[in-house]
Amino acid sequence: MSGFKRMKDADQLVLKQRGGVVVFLESAEDFEIIHKRWFFDEGQDICFQAADSYGSGSGGGGCRAVIDLVSDARSNGIKAYGLVDRDVLLADQNWCLWWEYEDDAFSSARPYGAHIRVLLRWELENYLLDPDTMRTEANDEEMTSAHTAASVLASCLGCANELKDKAAASIVARAANLTAPAPGFGCNPAKDGAELTAALQELLRKQGLDDPVDAMSNARQGVDRFDVPSARPEVRWERLLRMLDGKASLKYISHRTRIRFDERRAALARRMFECGRIPGEIRGYIEEFRTAV
Repeated sequence: MSGFKRMKDADQLVLKQRGGVVVFLESAEDFEIIHKRWFFDEGQDICFQAADSYGSGSGGGGCRAVIDLVSDARSNGIKAYGLVDRDVLLADQNWCLWWEYEDDAFSSARPYGAHIRVLLRWELENYLLDPDTMRTEANDEEMTSAHTAASVLASCLGCANELKDKAAASIVARAANLTAPAPGFGCNPAKDGAELTAALQELLRKQGLDDPVDAMSNARQGVDRFDVPSARPEVRWERLLRMLDGKASLKYISHRTRIRFDERRAALARRMFECGRIPGEIRGYIEEFRTAV
């Protein structure tokens, strides 16, 4: 169902009367992170809206709803923009841009028009996987000061092989129009290494994929292009986060470290604001929207 059918006349009237810029986000959870915890003091110049707040249309929110709502709003004279996750390219099987390694080339592409920005990372949760923020939450949860940014980063990178396999399985599933593994797959009971790889392959095989071993191997090669083991750990992690399934990574790291970061997403987002660690990419887009003519 298109955004036009979801956005009622009353909704359009409210946005028109309010003036300024409207930024559509994929979901209520994205709204809680981006607006309520990162950009809650932006004044009247900019208004954030969750796409899934516009009725119960097909699929509710999501990237396609954002794209439709921005188009609908602009056709009605509303200055609207949208932020969507990189995984919209998976849904649309835009492989050329999905596998684009260079940030500048990726960011300058406009696959959904001039008013939609596609994030560099798989989804918004990827930006919460910030070791410096995570160490503070870990210390607070355990009433300790033992965790450092370096130790948390080491824990994250210690899961890199498994996280890359989970991402590869999700990519293969999307490419074959199958259901991707649930974010918690391989967490309880815990699986790692070859055991996790085999379990992911078997899941894909049960869904009807003829050769999951070869398919996962090919997808894993693509993911590996974004991993630079020779780089400084923080640089390696920052690059790799473009290709990791965010929700699945949060869950897996949480189970491996026994610190439930996946249940503290709001706290992580708030802490990022307090520590001045709001992602520069997203901050740049919000400023761009605000100052657009």
